[in-house]
Amino acid sequence: MSGLTMPAGSSGRRLSEVVRKVVIALVTGGVAFALTNLAEKDPILSVTLSVLVGGSALVVQFLVEFENRLREVQIGQVDQALQIRACVDERFRAISDATELFGAIEESAVQTELLSQLVRHSTKIGTESPGLAHRLAQRELERMSEFLKELGDGAEAIYDGEDRDWLLSLAHSTEHGIDATSLTTVDGGGMWATDLGQRYLDAQRDAVQRGVKIRRIFIQDRPEPGGQTALDKIYRQHADIGVEVRVLDLSNATDLRRTSLFDFVLFDGVISYEVTTGSWIDENTPPIVVNTRLVLRSSRVEERSERFRELWDVAQPR
Repeated sequence: MSGLTMPAGSSGRRLSEVVRKVVIALVTGGVAFALTNLAEKDPILSVTLSVLVGGSALVVQFLVEFENRLREVQIGQVDQALQIRACVDERFRAISDATELFGAIEESAVQTELLSQLVRHSTKIGTESPGLAHRLAQRELERMSEFLKELGDGAEAIYDGEDRDWLLSLAHSTEHGIDATSLTTVDGGGMWATDLGQRYLDAQRDAVQRGVKIRRIFIQDRPEPGGQTALDKIYRQHADIGVEVRVLDLSNATDLRRTSLFDFVLFDGVISYEVTTGSWIDENTPPIVVNTRLVLRSSRVEERSERFRELWDVAQPR
């Protein structure tokens, strides 16, 4: 048989409360009957009064219980209303935050569709995906979030170690010009033979075909490990794709400020891509890249531009 069932303990308590009320009513009626008999009243009147008093006591008990239960219901309704209100307020705050977020997305200079795709694609990593995939996605989103924050702040972004994606993305995104210095301590002859170097050359070739003006200064701050032939090969690789190339031999430029020589690339004159290297271990092993920075502060970028113009004037075509 289907239907609602009451717990056994609850049913027993309910029955005991009814019995208690009936006993109180009987006792009250008995007391009223005894008092009327002592007053030597009519027996019919005594019975009537005792029944009336006992019934009134029973009714009063039920009324008191009803009032208590009604108060409990009212308190429960108030608590439930507060919970519903808190839930509704939380939902409205979430909706408000989402509306504000999508409003900011629409006002962003970044393409709205790209940001929407990022959110949409991130939701595809469901509970059925491996835990490692979740953790990997979390780390990548944190890294991207920090990178976007650093770009938005307009100061600089730092990548520990040798970057790959920033360099290629900037080369593909540049519209006007690329001015670069290449120190032997950083690039060396081996860099351009690597996968990154070849992809960077391809990105520069595509940029030249788009009308981007590219100038590169090869700075010989140490003897070239591959000799002069290796430098000639790198020089021709860049010249063949349309890059304006000059070479600066520091042994013949004693008046330059050596402390300000470092490897940097200026993209469109607004972002400076800079590489920091460690110390040389030996003459045949180039130092490792400690970190890579994107400098966006206009005063620093202008200093780099001025420095490049100074080096360009001193360097010579090969």
